[in-house]
Amino acid sequence: MAEKITENTIASILQPIFSLEMTPCYGTCPSYKVVVFENDSLTYEGMRHVAKEGKISRQLPRGTVNQLIKKFRQANFFKFQNQYTSNMSDFPTTYISFTDRGVTKKIMDYYKSPESLKQLEMLISDLVKDEVEIKK
Repeated sequence: MAEKITENTIASILQPIFSLEMTPCYGTCPSYKVVVFENDSLTYEGMRHVAKEGKISRQLPRGTVNQLIKKFRQANFFKFQNQYTSNMSDFPTTYISFTDRGVTKKIMDYYKSPESLKQLEMLISDLVKDEVEIKK
């Protein structure tokens, strides 16, 4: 009997290239996770204070991943610190990762990260807005 192909099966076969996780805060900060795969697809899980809650998969426009890879390389993603933190409380934490040529780097961004890293985070969060929150 053929094995049923599920979202988890697909995620385990495909190579994730980017991920972004936004954690909750004490207020109304959006909380979600998104993973972008090598085949121009993404999986999204909206948890709190987001336009769409739950798990959603989407096919992105062809070439999206390649365009993002170029931007992450131009920004020298692997040169950023592994974490940007503070003693202050109640900020959401952003976790962003990028896999390039078999090497993965994950960054914890809590406070005062460089603007160029914030711009990369926005590229991924804009995908969520465009491909998940706006589309039905």
